[in-house]
Amino acid sequence: MVEHHADLVDYEYHRPWEHEHTFNDVLAEQLRRAPYIIASIFVHFLIGLVVAGIMVLVGKDDSTPPQLVAAPPPPPPEIEEEEEPEEEIIEEIVEEPVVVESELEEVVEQETLEETGDPDMNADAAFDSDAWNNDVGLGGGAGGKYGGRGGRGGGGKTKEEAAVLDALKWLKDHQSQGGFWDSDEFMYNDVYDGKPASDGAGNPVNDVGLTGLALLAFLGNNHTLSSGKYKNVVSNGINWLKEVQSDTGLFGEDVGNATLYNHSIATMAMGEAYYFSSKSPVLKRPMKNAVSVIVNARNNYSAWRYDLEPNGDNDSSITGWMVFALKTAEDGKIPIDHACFEGAETWFASMEDKNTGRTGYAWGDGGGGPGSLPSRPPQYIEKFPADKSESLTAVALLSRIFMTDTSKVKSWKDHENYEMLKKQADLIANKLPKWDEDDGSIDMYYWYYGTFAMNQWGNPHWNNWKKAIEQALLPNQRREDKEDNFFGSWDPAGPWGDDGGRVYSTAICALMLEVYYRYAQVLGAR
Repeated sequence: MVEHHADLVDYEYHRPWEHEHTFNDVLAEQLRRAPYIIASIFVHFLIGLVVAGIMVLVGKDDSTPPQLVAAPPPPPPEIEEEEEPEEEIIEEIVEEPVVVESELEEVVEQETLEETGDPDMNADAAFDSDAWNNDVGLGGGAGGKYGGRGGRGGGGKTKEEAAVLDALKWLKDHQSQGGFWDSDEFMYNDVYDGKPASDGAGNPVNDVGLTGLALLAFLGNNHTLSSGKYKNVVSNGINWLKEVQSDTGLFGEDVGNATLYNHSIATMAMGEAYYFSSKSPVLKRPMKNAVSVIVNARNNYSAWRYDLEPNGDNDSSITGWMVFALKTAEDGKIPIDHACFEGAETWFASMEDKNTGRTGYAWGDGGGGPGSLPSRPPQYIEKFPADKSESLTAVALLSRIFMTDTSKVKSWKDHENYEMLKKQADLIANKLPKWDEDDGSIDMYYWYYGTFAMNQWGNPHWNNWKKAIEQALLPNQRREDKEDNFFGSWDPAGPWGDDGGRVYSTAICALMLEVYYRYAQVLGAR
């Protein structure tokens, strides 16, 4: 029976309530399984540590780049390299021409015009002072083969240089506030109120020419628009000339015979300023316009006289002045029609005495014709006799010297017109400078041209002339008292003193003494 019900008995034994586990049974079972759970937890913990480590490592890697990127701040030194362009800009501003040019443009708009003529142009004769001015201008604007300034002298170490410095000081003190030199009212600029006022008024029609002449004296002593002790004096003077230049290019107004003399001297001064400004664009236009006036005033196939419009009339004095003005412009690379020089040579040849070499003034009434003596204002014909001067011969000689083609002529003996040039040089050398009002030998216009021409011609003519001009000028410079209103100037003696006045005589005498160190010889530097 039991065996028959075996399966049933088994089912009965599997009743849930009969097989329920006790607490102790469950606890025992959990303890049995615990090692596996702990192991699992430990493994997951390790995995968590690994993952956390990876995240930490990744975080460190991510933070590192900022440090590398932050390093670029050191590149600020590289930013300093960007300052190099600033240095270039500074260099451009430092360029003398640029600074001066902008200043010129601004000042010119404020100044007023006043014009004049050449000191000696009132007489219907060769205006000797102009010629002097011509020389002055020519040498000055010339630079290069014409000019040899730059450190060759002018520092006051010799008696001639000291005399020039005193003259420039006087001219500086008597420059008008507007920048020009007032021919007849310069004494209102005297600096010593307790001392006698300076005298020696000139003709007010000559202010433009005198301003140009004074500027040339400063430029010849290394004072330019942007360098030198008197650069402001030069800048103010050039500004004034720019202001008084008309739209046609003429400096000043048409005032008759003095017009082209004024214009020529002003052109010379502007030409020198232009040359030493490294050919500033601000000055180039005034120069080109000024040259146009000169070229347009020339008579076809010949030379110049007083009129702005060609009328067939010519004279040696103003022709020399025009030659020097054009040579100054040419040295500044301003295009020049060389027919102007050919016409000048033709004119001089027509005025020379073939036997003596003396060059006359002009044809017609008052001209005297070929080989005639220089002209004189009527009131000074007897006081300053014309036979004491060879001014126009000096004008012709110096003009020919500067028109010489130095690529073909290496010594004066090679010059195609040497025999005539030698006659002229000999004629000048035999009439040396002498300051003697009693015998009427004073002629500053002649002395300047002669000084320049003899310096170019060379020894023995130059050596003898040099001694004579020193004896004439140095003892007669006003040097009584350093604190008076005359110190450094020269009295306006001679046939053209009334026209030019003390400004003229002081500027032109300074220019004569500057020849010693200012110019190089046309045929090779000394």
